[in-house]
Amino acid sequence: MTKQLIRFLLVCGAISFAENVRTEESLNGVLWMQTSAEYRVSTVQAFRTASVRVQQALRDRSITAALEQPADYQDLPPAVIVDVDETVLDNSPFQARLIEAGQEFSPALWQNWVQEAQAKAVPGAKDFIEFLKGQGIALFYVTNRELKEPTLKNIRAVLDPDTEADHVLCKYEQPEWGSDKTPRRALIAETHRVILLIGDDYNDFTALGKTDAVERALLAEKYQANWGTRWIMISNPLYGNWERALYNYNYRLPRQEKTAQKRRQLQTIKSLEKD
Repeated sequence: MTKQLIRFLLVCGAISFAENVRTEESLNGVLWMQTSAEYRVSTVQAFRTASVRVQQALRDRSITAALEQPADYQDLPPAVIVDVDETVLDNSPFQARLIEAGQEFSPALWQNWVQEAQAKAVPGAKDFIEFLKGQGIALFYVTNRELKEPTLKNIRAVLDPDTEADHVLCKYEQPEWGSDKTPRRALIAETHRVILLIGDDYNDFTALGKTDAVERALLAEKYQANWGTRWIMISNPLYGNWERALYNYNYRLPRQEKTAQKRRQLQTIKSLEKD
């Protein structure tokens, strides 16, 4: 075998590996969300737990779920705050589209998807929202989407046709509303007692900043009493700050290097023994 042929085969193998990394990395996560009974059970279970916690909070006015609400909230009307993507709207078809096209995520592709307003409801979300309406509880959507009109259109189509525009708080809708959702939670806390937070990312509950995976786990323990009581987490295996933390939020890294950094953090029995 000539050196040229060997070089050619190696290059082809590298290209093939790169293509597989780009298109297959999220395959299992997308299929789990779209086909498994386990995903549907887990989200329905989460929203049923949320309903129980709402009823408890209605009986106990001392309860607030917002760290931004330290005092003088007991007589405010109750409200629930939810994230949008992978919390109440399912964007797995967008992720599937990326896999089929062999494309990486990009803001432009994402904005095109948002404009389509075709996301379906996460299992259990619509029933939970109907429950809140029946109880007379305000619902606010705090999202880091930037396109409000198609987001509102999508929410009205699959979740609640009566959703008011000022109950959907998007990123950059106001100058101070960046990725950190704290100012938006604080604004809602001025007029409502926030009795429950629901999201798929730690930052839907409190701002962590760009902390590494170890620090994220330690901070999660700090708020152990809130999980499942005042804070409800929806599982998202596709993306989020949990993944970005694995490559130190360096978004400009090539996909192969991001994958390599993630693989280095896999834990086997031997690696756990070293720790």
